[in-house]
Amino acid sequence: MLNQDHEVYLFTLTEEQPSKEARLALSQVTTGLKWFKVNRFKRWARLAFAALSSRPFQIHWFYQRKADHELHQWMDQLSPDVIHCQLVRMAEYVRNDHQIPRVLDYMDALSAGMSRNAALRPMGSRWIFQLEAHRLARYESMVFDYFDGQTIISKADRKLIAHPGRNAIDVIPNGVDSDYFNNSNAIEKKTNQKAVILFTGNMSYPPNVDAAKLLVNDILPKIQTPHIQVVIAGTKPTVEVQRLARDQVTVTGWIDDLRTEYASSDIFVAPLRIGTGQQNKILEAMSMELPCITTPHVLSGFPEHDTSAPPLLLAESPAATAHAIDELLTNKQKCADLGKESRLWIEKNSSWEAQARLLEQSFVNSTLYKPEEATWKIKR
Repeated sequence: MLNQDHEVYLFTLTEEQPSKEARLALSQVTTGLKWFKVNRFKRWARLAFAALSSRPFQIHWFYQRKADHELHQWMDQLSPDVIHCQLVRMAEYVRNDHQIPRVLDYMDALSAGMSRNAALRPMGSRWIFQLEAHRLARYESMVFDYFDGQTIISKADRKLIAHPGRNAIDVIPNGVDSDYFNNSNAIEKKTNQKAVILFTGNMSYPPNVDAAKLLVNDILPKIQTPHIQVVIAGTKPTVEVQRLARDQVTVTGWIDDLRTEYASSDIFVAPLRIGTGQQNKILEAMSMELPCITTPHVLSGFPEHDTSAPPLLLAESPAATAHAIDELLTNKQKCADLGKESRLWIEKNSSWEAQARLLEQSFVNSTLYKPEEATWKIKR
């Protein structure tokens, strides 16, 4: 949405050469695009020395001097009015560029997510995740003062940033392209006879891996409704996720158009126990009129609305989740009504346009104490 009124330039790190399709898609929403292919050997070398540092391991993992050099060469050419830094992982690249207004997007409280992740790890590896959680919490607080503005996805995550000025962080919830994620525009519709339970996401991301395992190993055996098919759709499934595949479980890997999976499913189930922020997968499913069952942990990442809470069914245990699934599958009208309510809630509360205006205002606020020539103005 920002590209409609402003020039947007994107610098990004990548592990592989971006595909032609990806470059074309990004070129349609940016004025300029530059990517840096990270050196894997240098990445691992930096990580090896991270034990001697107090900074988070992922800061070392994402930082490379050559990328920093190329970014600043490009910045010198562009003379940007404001810099939007996505995640604390990228903060090292721009935190000392004090001549340019900068907004840090925490997105969510990474330290809290890492801490929750540590609690589910085996004892032998738990300590490294606890160490990273501690380092991240300290870094999230320290880097706050280097930026002119800060954004985060929810009030719940803002409370987890260990900085005395955290209430100044602008809360900007996720939005969803409700025109694109629209059941009436779906390429495929449900045609199979089995009831399909869907879970989507990056299947190499630990919170998603944990949720997928919980869904298949603990929830699925407790479902009473016959002829159930679980579909786990998402890129880069780990070996653990791939091993979940069986007669009742499909692990798809990468899907070109996720709308096909949403449209051919009956219920979206996201039994997430760890991770932070607001889940895009939930918003997309709701926009596609899928009834959603998730956890109170996920609900805490949603913004507070004066009108109504998101129409989600909540379950904390595998047994409760299985019961909620059975209840929806045996009551087709309730299932359909919940899907329609979900779509209406998205249209009212989670449009891209509204969230883009909030982000735009955050950029403007970051320049209030800057010289007039550096002020980023809204075009109308």
